Amino acid sequence: MYVCICKGITEKQIQEAVTSRNSNNPKEILKALGVGSDCGTCVEDAVKTLLESNARTPFEMKDSSNKA
Repeated sequence: MYVCICKGITEKQIQEAVTSRNSNNPKEILKALGVGSDCGTCVEDAVKTLLESNARTPFEMKDSSNKA
């Protein structure tokens, strides 16, 4: 299903971007796809799709404790 009509972005494209970029950062993914950059009405649905994708996609946790 289309999420962003202005850019022609589908749910599948958002899900694939999450996997291919190995990122769960909504701003990063949506900016890379151009979602919300025109009229902006799709942002809420796009973020929902992205968060649902994150729930299904395992991510490697990075250690940010800076232990030496």
